[in-house]
Amino acid sequence: MGTALPAAAAGYAASAGPFGSAVGLSGTGSRQSLIDVKVAGDGTAFALWRNKAPGAPTWDIQAAVRRAGSDTWSAPRSLFTSDNETAPAVLTVTADGHADVAWTTGSYTDSSLAAVSAGWDSATGRWSEPVTLTSYAGMDLSMPQLATAADGTVTAVWVQGDAGWNYEAMTATLAPGATAWSTPHRLGRFSDGFIEQFSLAVAPDGAATTVWDAWDRNTDSDVDSIVTRATPDGDWSAPAALPGTDARSTDVQVSMSAGGATTVLWQKATNGIEALKSITRASPKGSWGAAQTAVPIVQDTDDSGPLTGPNGDITYVWAGWTGSAGMPIIQAVTRSASTGAWSAPKTLSTGYVNWQVDASIGADGTVQVVWPQTPGMDNGNDHYLEWAVRTAGSWSKATALNATPVPDIPDVDALTGEVAAGSDGRATVLGRTALYAPGSSDRYTSQVWSRSQTLLTKPNITQQATVTGTARTGSKLTCSAAWSGYHATATWSWLREGKPISGATGTTRTLTSDDYTHKIACKVMVSNGAGTVNSTAQAATVAAGPPLKATKAPALSGTPKVGHRLTAAPGTWSPTATSYSYTWKRNGKAITGATKPTYLPLKADKGQRLTVTVTTHRYGWTNGTVTTAAVTVH
Repeated sequence: MGTALPAAAAGYAASAGPFGSAVGLSGTGSRQSLIDVKVAGDGTAFALWRNKAPGAPTWDIQAAVRRAGSDTWSAPRSLFTSDNETAPAVLTVTADGHADVAWTTGSYTDSSLAAVSAGWDSATGRWSEPVTLTSYAGMDLSMPQLATAADGTVTAVWVQGDAGWNYEAMTATLAPGATAWSTPHRLGRFSDGFIEQFSLAVAPDGAATTVWDAWDRNTDSDVDSIVTRATPDGDWSAPAALPGTDARSTDVQVSMSAGGATTVLWQKATNGIEALKSITRASPKGSWGAAQTAVPIVQDTDDSGPLTGPNGDITYVWAGWTGSAGMPIIQAVTRSASTGAWSAPKTLSTGYVNWQVDASIGADGTVQVVWPQTPGMDNGNDHYLEWAVRTAGSWSKATALNATPVPDIPDVDALTGEVAAGSDGRATVLGRTALYAPGSSDRYTSQVWSRSQTLLTKPNITQQATVTGTARTGSKLTCSAAWSGYHATATWSWLREGKPISGATGTTRTLTSDDYTHKIACKVMVSNGAGTVNSTAQAATVAAGPPLKATKAPALSGTPKVGHRLTAAPGTWSPTATSYSYTWKRNGKAITGATKPTYLPLKADKGQRLTVTVTTHRYGWTNGTVTTAAVTVH
């Protein structure tokens, strides 16, 4: 009957089936490390990773595409080459199946720093040649961050600076179908240190928010700023201090909901203990609420950032140390948009976590999470990629995506994963499995693979409903059927003359007198989010039940003498009789007219043996009959 998922959000149950088999996206003789996987609004999936061919001195950043409605990934396309095995790149996708990848090139030594991008055109099925996003002749150019509005407009933000503690936050946009980015626009400047961390969020209507954390070298403190583009074509606001933050607030991250609500998360250190803080406003032009503590103590090494659902709920997932468990674990918290309160942390992991986690949220609010773990601190040779999902406010139990554990590799992650939630919530997982190659210069080989949840299909009846048992009053009938289907549930009903019997919803039914002479059948309905199938058994006509059975036999009382009345007690019957009839007999032959519970012996009875036969009646049952012991009349 398949593996059950938790209670599902709207859209998720109607789409999410079981995970398909792993599909290799790369060869097995190279080395890879993962960057990202995302699913566009139309269902097109994009995978991005680094690949180092055997003996090669450089790494190719490669992308593969799975078109909407297809189960097949394209061959890898190399977008650029780097001599850095951790070369970063960022990926964003659009509602109509377009994607953009950005990265940095050049060196400050020859003033050739630049950020460039390449786009996937869903119409032509091709990646564009790289185009310059920005160029910079200074010392430092950060990796751009990208976010996309519903119309396909891409917004980029980045930081650039020189060796004189002068840093700028910059932005540019790429219009749908355009081949060139807009002229870069400065969002803010910091001249007494450097901007060390920033974050971008874009709402579907194109409103945007950028936050950054700058280090002030004069005061050795942090300064957190925020700028807003309230409308798609509007101007960015001047930088303002982020409400609720102070000199020890770092790691700022921002998210925007479909309705424009903005939430910023950051970490605040107090006496060496970091708490996760948050602040929210209802719209880009609205006022901020009071700062909240999302997690009193958070010691994270990797996190999802704020994931915003369509109803405004915010989920944050992180990997980090916890003293109570004595090891790194995966935890999650959610802020309810309706109550404004953060939940208690929920532990998702079930073993020793390798300090990594990736999470994604679908347009239906489904949160998908993957992370690598081993069974425990002392068992580091069995690596599993775990998966958990949050729907309708509840987390599923973690499930290993690989049935066979991946062996440990010295100083290398043996197993890593990234996850993307599609617009319908279904998960696409990008994984990398490594194999130890002792004696080789590279020490290991690996392969990039993908697994995705299939579309949910409605169940299939594999054995039609049948009724077993004897169809007569008082007997028990059993209904049975068999079916296949992922996340399928069955409901049962019993029918009398084709109409449901009130309250008869089990797999068995004990027939009653109400069923007598009627046609009785059973029906099973099997449902999941994709649909419902049913099967009705062949009806059987209910016959009368077995004869009523005396649990206490009828008996005569009174003096067996002419002129003295005798009385017949009917006894006790199972099931209870509703009426009785009597036949008095003389020497085994019925006495004409003697059909009452009492009888007055006549002269003709003297010296004769008298009995009474008691016949019991109940609708739907066969009559029960017992004859009393004989008495001799004096």
